[in-house]
Amino acid sequence: MKPTEFVKVNSQFWGDHLKSVSEHLPGSHGRELVGPLLYPRQLVLTETPDWNILELVGISREFRSLEVRKQKAVGIDEYFGADPAVGPVVVLKTDDRYQDATIATELGRTALESRFPGIQRMVGRELVGTGENKLLGFAPGNYSALERVLLVASTESSVRIRWTFLAIAIHRSEPADKYREWLQQLVNQAPHLDPVGTLAVPRGQVEPLLKAEPFAATYQHGLHKTTVGEFLQQHEEILLGAFEATQLVREPVLEREDGTAVTPDFILERADGSHIVGDLALPLLETGKDGKKRRRSTTAADGQQRVAEYAEYFKSSANQDFAKTKYGVEITEPRKLLVLATSENPAETTPELELIDYDTILRLYLATKS
Repeated sequence: MKPTEFVKVNSQFWGDHLKSVSEHLPGSHGRELVGPLLYPRQLVLTETPDWNILELVGISREFRSLEVRKQKAVGIDEYFGADPAVGPVVVLKTDDRYQDATIATELGRTALESRFPGIQRMVGRELVGTGENKLLGFAPGNYSALERVLLVASTESSVRIRWTFLAIAIHRSEPADKYREWLQQLVNQAPHLDPVGTLAVPRGQVEPLLKAEPFAATYQHGLHKTTVGEFLQQHEEILLGAFEATQLVREPVLEREDGTAVTPDFILERADGSHIVGDLALPLLETGKDGKKRRRSTTAADGQQRVAEYAEYFKSSANQDFAKTKYGVEITEPRKLLVLATSENPAETTPELELIDYDTILRLYLATKS
């Protein structure tokens, strides 16, 4: 199937399917659902030399026509952040489907346990590999679907946490008509009250949260018009909840004895007294010295380098004292965090780094409130 056919089939199929669900299910079966249905906001279609990949991304409290984004990747391993030189945790066979599950390396699973206690509500069925394994192995001829699956990859001492709303990989040798038949079979086999491509959240405490700005704006909408400070202000409750934190320090200026400074996007102080220092590798704006707003030229590689500098800063007792005096945070060995765009998977990572994407933070926040 050519990439143009892949785009056409998916745009029509998922647009029709999700629109039909949104018009029918909440009204006629609203009382039977556990709570409100959430929908994806964007259709990301990725072309590689051998594979076509579909991913539904974003978390929206109401269905809106899916935006389509097309992109290319070197290969399927690059897309899913895997090392092609090592064996997989899961070998995806013909017509494999994983739903409400966690696929993780051993190191990644340990990191979830110790650093993200609230994420336990998202774990579901567990498939854990040992050592430095990549997560997924693909074979020609298969149709693989990951629905509401938490992927936790690791490279040495770094972990990448990524929640997939729905991801489908299909070998490019498969014809379009066969693929469409498979999609129809996929949605037909799903329970009526749990349609493919949706997520139901419990009634009660979660419902008001969905009216907050990040969910009302849906998938990264407005970020390109938002400064780092505005983003952090809008997301303060979400960041505190997702990381079990009690304090958010926005854009601190951490001076050194030589007069230079490092400027993390944020510091989180957690309930257990530990700290997270991090940056946002998202399409945000920054305010220059002249007061004008400009788009930040932030890449994942840049972000990793900066976060490593922040951690190095706190090795100095003088720097620790400065942060305590100016911001009231007593930091010695902070965790290093980089917030990524959803489909970004850096090929290389710096040691002891945590990478998590915007969508996964929103999903994690909802899980902690469920």
